[in-house]
Amino acid sequence: MTVKLPQQRIGNLGDTPGRRARQVSCARPGFIAAWAAMIVLLGVVMFVGTASAQPLQSGEGVSLNNSIPREVRSVTVTQKLGENIPADVVMTDSSGKSLSTGDLLDGEIPLLITLNYSDCPMLCNVQLNALVQSLDELELKIGKDFRLLSLSIDPTEPTEKVAQTKDRYLQEVPRQSGAAEGWRFCTAQQEQITKLADALGFSYVYDEQSGEYYHPAMLAYVSPDGVIVRYSLDVGFPVDQLKLSIVEAGQGKVGSAVDQFVLWCYSYDPNKNSYVPQAWKLMRLGGFVTVGALVTALLPFWVGRRRRPAGDPANASSVPHGSQPDSDSDSDAAN
Repeated sequence: MTVKLPQQRIGNLGDTPGRRARQVSCARPGFIAAWAAMIVLLGVVMFVGTASAQPLQSGEGVSLNNSIPREVRSVTVTQKLGENIPADVVMTDSSGKSLSTGDLLDGEIPLLITLNYSDCPMLCNVQLNALVQSLDELELKIGKDFRLLSLSIDPTEPTEKVAQTKDRYLQEVPRQSGAAEGWRFCTAQQEQITKLADALGFSYVYDEQSGEYYHPAMLAYVSPDGVIVRYSLDVGFPVDQLKLSIVEAGQGKVGSAVDQFVLWCYSYDPNKNSYVPQAWKLMRLGGFVTVGALVTALLPFWVGRRRRPAGDPANASSVPHGSQPDSDSDSDAAN
């Protein structure tokens, strides 16, 4: 006879009700603390994620480059195309001679202007180094086809310093024999510098702490009559683009007929800061060339037909088939 006893949960060996109660009571505080920490961490993650995912409300702005001084953000060039530069800006060149901007505008050749200073730590050197590299490869000649003016924006810069800067860059243009006279490096008083800078739309800021000038890179092309024609706001000067700019500033007085024709086919794109082909002009030119070629090819044929004698055998094709010339009919009648 088999007797089934009621099943009871049997604990581990040596467990007693009191011991199990003490284990549960000891584990409960740690368990609750762990869950609380997890909940708090989850809440922090959800709050941060929600805050970062919220879009900007209307009227809110994002301020970037907070480390850049506010006054430097206005350093730029406002292009004043079509306006005249003053002819009464008084300067002193590298030889100590006094001159004015009017002395460099003779109504014959254009003037290229840069605003730099000799102690510039980087930008001026990069700009002028690229410029002399292109000038040395340029077919147009300094002093003959155009002039250059580099005015220091530092009113305290001595003449000797300017002379050293000029000598350094003249060594980089050995093919430009007229550069010594055609490229002026000058200094001026602050009032005169400001007058020319304002006329060109060139803004810059002096930092007293570092002793440096914050300024943009600019090359201005001025016509022989003193009108601002074009700007180059880059530190690179491709030779073909430099030539087109000078030819345009020359207003028909600089460059060959081929240069003028090439300039006619191109237009300046301010967005690309370069000259680009004008499609409609090229299409019109292609149409004229095609019509001219057809007329040239057909003209001898038209003129030859008009001058050909009536009895020319080449005109036999004009006699109807089966008919005979009148001379043959007269001879038959005589027989």
